[in-house]
Amino acid sequence: MKYRSIGFVLVLAGGIALSSVPVSAQTHGYLGPPVSTCPQVVVSAVETPNQLSRNRFSATKTTDLVFHVLFHGKLDKDHVVTLKIYTPHGFLYQQLDVPVAPQKGHTPMGSRRLTGYPYPVRIKAPHSVTYNHGTYDSVDIQFPVAGTTIVTNSLYGKWKVQIVLDGASKPCPQAVYFFIEQ
Repeated sequence: MKYRSIGFVLVLAGGIALSSVPVSAQTHGYLGPPVSTCPQVVVSAVETPNQLSRNRFSATKTTDLVFHVLFHGKLDKDHVVTLKIYTPHGFLYQQLDVPVAPQKGHTPMGSRRLTGYPYPVRIKAPHSVTYNHGTYDSVDIQFPVAGTTIVTNSLYGKWKVQIVLDGASKPCPQAVYFFIEQ
């Protein structure tokens, strides 16, 4: 009898905890940051930064890719944006952690200490961009292609980028895919 009441209390506590999670998260099992606060990523080549609708890039014609991290609405507080970039075979290729802060006047932004980094990391300030009939605060993060193991090891195919915002335990649900071709 004692074990039944403990089991009942655990089931009841789980039900109460789950009831405070939004319904969409309950049905999809997502417990990261609210989807409305998750920025989106758009990829372009450094040679053509204004062509944000492309998703195929030639490794022989592209020196760097640019990940444009688009925040919904005006950026009003500091964040740490983590980009996890996966190879076509699903392996983590690189993780980029970038501190982001709203621009305050024209003063230099400085740097910030991040866990796991031996030196402070430079803070990026957003700039305003128009994309798909909307205006966003955007932070641009470069991702080298030419002269890297992408080319020397022929890591061509469908790549994936996931965003983790402010050290959340789960990434934002909308991953971005792009192709690197020879």
